[in-house]
Amino acid sequence: MSDELTLARVAAASLNQTVGDWRGNVARVLLAIDGARAEGATLLVLPELALSGYSMGDRVLRRGTGQRAWKALVEVLPHTAGMVVLAGLPIRHRGVLHNAVAVLADGRVAGLVPKENLASGDVLYENRWYAGWRRGDVESWRAPSGEIYPLGTLLFEAEGLGRFAVEVCEDGWLGDRPGSAAAVAGAGIVCNPSASWFMVGKHAVRRGLVEQASREDHVVYLYASLMGCDDTRIVFDGSVLIARDGATLAEGQRLRFGSDVGVVAATVDLGRLHELRVEEGSWRARVEAQRRGDRGSAPTVVRVEGRFGSHASQPTAPVTGLDPSLAWVHEALGRAPGAADLGPLELELGLCLGLREYLRKTGISGVVIGLSGGRDSAMVALLAARMRAWEGKSDVAQCVTTLGMPTAQSGEATADAARRLARALGTRHFEVPAEAVASALRQAAEHTLGRSLSWGDAADDRTLQNLQARARGALSWTMANALGQTLLTTSNLSEVAVGYATMDGDTCGGLAPLAGVPKTMVSTWLQWAATFHRLPELDAILAMPPTAELRPAAAHQTDEADLMPYVVLDRLMGEFVDAGHDPIALFEAAWPDVHGIYGDDMRAFARDIRRFVTLFCAAQWKRERTAVGFRVGAFDLDPASGLRWPVVGTPFLEELDDLDAFVAKLR
Repeated sequence: MSDELTLARVAAASLNQTVGDWRGNVARVLLAIDGARAEGATLLVLPELALSGYSMGDRVLRRGTGQRAWKALVEVLPHTAGMVVLAGLPIRHRGVLHNAVAVLADGRVAGLVPKENLASGDVLYENRWYAGWRRGDVESWRAPSGEIYPLGTLLFEAEGLGRFAVEVCEDGWLGDRPGSAAAVAGAGIVCNPSASWFMVGKHAVRRGLVEQASREDHVVYLYASLMGCDDTRIVFDGSVLIARDGATLAEGQRLRFGSDVGVVAATVDLGRLHELRVEEGSWRARVEAQRRGDRGSAPTVVRVEGRFGSHASQPTAPVTGLDPSLAWVHEALGRAPGAADLGPLELELGLCLGLREYLRKTGISGVVIGLSGGRDSAMVALLAARMRAWEGKSDVAQCVTTLGMPTAQSGEATADAARRLARALGTRHFEVPAEAVASALRQAAEHTLGRSLSWGDAADDRTLQNLQARARGALSWTMANALGQTLLTTSNLSEVAVGYATMDGDTCGGLAPLAGVPKTMVSTWLQWAATFHRLPELDAILAMPPTAELRPAAAHQTDEADLMPYVVLDRLMGEFVDAGHDPIALFEAAWPDVHGIYGDDMRAFARDIRRFVTLFCAAQWKRERTAVGFRVGAFDLDPASGLRWPVVGTPFLEELDDLDAFVAKLR
């Protein structure tokens, strides 16, 4: 980095891309370039795999995918005049695929940097398709169009920008970052094109990592992530961050609905970073260690032809505020959310954005929801209505249809609560005679069996309960088909965990917005929404205990009587799935917090652990057939992208017996 180099104007952008939408993806890239140029920026960082979309799955294995991605890059090239633009795409090299970033400069390709550390595990499985790059290697790569370009651990140097480096998404989350080695070799700017998926609270962690990297290496750190859903199951919140030496200078709007392109720019003082390095003794030690080869070799320097200086005269000051990335919500609502609102608000925005993306990118005009008067269906209906509100639309009735489908076992209190909420939300609401369908199914079954089905016979209990749910499922799909809309499943994560749902009944639907939301979070969110969105209609729903309402009223059926307290179920689910605890460890981890619920009866808690583990293992076949949902928390149970669990296997029988023996000794 030149001693004379001082101010540079840089930018990063979020993009709402779609897998296979080559024309649309290129158009959004060009909009981002135009936006950055309008801001006076000469360096623009786009998200990971921006040209192709990130969530390609096995589609990336097709040779045509790489060829079209390169064609898209060639289309973009002429628009980079006077700028450096980082755009990601999959490439083939020596018989394997790489997740790479192309550095486009003034109409030419300066080189390509492949991802070193693949994001594999949790919801991401990049090593199914890609190979990681070995740090330090530089090779020649032949493009589909025949040109030869440098590929590997490259450090770029450009007039007006100095030296800048690239680390791709996961590379920036690890302790031994490639960008750190590049900084020691003189990089004043480190760029991170990313596809970091949304989770409630994750943005604060990202911000901390970006600020820490910029402070430790005395660099300007540019972070750009995708927005929306380029496939399904995961939502990208569109994080964009520009930090310098530990301070965030610019932050993009996250979880927004108004635009598919978001550009953020800042003027950065590179000269001052150079001075900080000169003043720091430990920096000199790091440089000497790299020269000796103690910390690996320095990256290969590629000189970028062209001039990329800035006319900016004043560095950008650090941003302030509770969460600048959600500052737009204040303007949208006319009031500023407080600190306690951020978590529930993030959850709402993430789920609403995922729902909007699913409908928009599949061409579906609206949704149908079975509105029972219970908590789960209330949350799904409210999310669908809020989705339209965040889009700035008032036509909720055209997009959201709710169905009241009472049977003989349904109570008037829940039916009335459903009607009142539908009116408050402005949905198109129908009362559908589910009892007639349920009765017809029952009569057909009794005729076939040659006997009556009776609530007094325990052997018929499940049949009679499920019969009602399946009647509602058939009616719901019929209405969705007739209206040209899709059906939303209202099952939550807790129910999915233990199979507390009727297959082809309340599991019917094409999308399950709450599949990643545990029941305790549903209740907490509704309590928040009642106040934040000024919906007193939710109070009646919250006042009633959760119930499937499938048995006669005299049975006083509740979910927690059928299962266990939801606070216990959700705690066990987290410890079992996320922490990976077996039964004894489950007991030890949760007992200190739940013992009051059991009156210090350890055996009762052990029985609930046995019930949970047994139900969880038995329910995998149901999870294999549930609708697609969105990941919004620390874990999910989606068999395609979340927890892989065997359908056939013994449910920890020996371990549960060990738990009983363990508890007996404690007593």
